[in-house]
Amino acid sequence: MTVIISDDSAGDWGRLLEEALSRAGTKSRHFAVNTLDIRPCSGCGSCSGKTYGRCIIPDDMQLLLPHIAACRTLVLLSPMVFGGVSHHVKRVMDRMSALGDPRYYLRDGELVKGMTGPGLRYYMVGIGNTSSAAERSAFLSLHEENRRIMDVEGRAFILDDVRDPAAMRQIAGEICCA
Repeated sequence: MTVIISDDSAGDWGRLLEEALSRAGTKSRHFAVNTLDIRPCSGCGSCSGKTYGRCIIPDDMQLLLPHIAACRTLVLLSPMVFGGVSHHVKRVMDRMSALGDPRYYLRDGELVKGMTGPGLRYYMVGIGNTSSAAERSAFLSLHEENRRIMDVEGRAFILDDVRDPAAMRQIAGEICCA
């Protein structure tokens, strides 16, 4: 199962990707996080200790976490904001730490947390039609750093025009066939 987490506040991007994945033969579940109540991580550390694997903040992230934990492929889709993702998607990224290994370790000189569960593939899709080269580079670096910390496979994509069906089909093809 592929889970799509998208900030659709400026367009219906998640649904478009879900449709492209469906046409490519991949079953997916889409969540438009801009419509959900997801609060910022409080940094309490409970998810790595006292309530291991469970976030104590009672909001809509409780709905998302089981889907993310069970998925084989996770796609975060967001408008690019200063080379990163929107605050809606960033909150999800921060709160996903509940699904990570509670211990950090070093791998090739890099601090790694790792994700629980086998073989997650992690993708980010940035909508960047007005972004600079520096912002695009920062977005790709953000994904790569998160991929290394999570110890997962995956790739980042940048779309200039989300309404370009060929580009969306290409991304869907790479996601479902990886």
